[in-house]
Amino acid sequence: MGRRLDRRVTILERVSEKTATGNMRTTGTAELLTVSASYEPLSDGERWRAGAVEQKAEARFVLRYSARAAAVTGDNILRFEGADWEITGTKEIGRRKWIEVTAWKIREGT
Repeated sequence: MGRRLDRRVTILERVSEKTATGNMRTTGTAELLTVSASYEPLSDGERWRAGAVEQKAEARFVLRYSARAAAVTGDNILRFEGADWEITGTKEIGRRKWIEVTAWKIREGT
């Protein structure tokens, strides 16, 4: 199963701090890892079958398996071509071969 890992993505983790009232507040992000990935926009048919009704850019990214890539969750943010993407799902493909990350674009990066 050959994949073209011809794109670069950065996985970010949210940085939080405790407020004076004891609540946690997100103050920014920190880079977790930068890796090569493949990029595939989700088709309208896939979005329709999933019940998505909103107009938003959704895509599938495939990363080479590593312990750090396997630890990526929906709590992380994916940065690709200057835009931040909300991670909606991850799954292992093959036996420790690939990690598939599904995400939707949330905003342009800074």
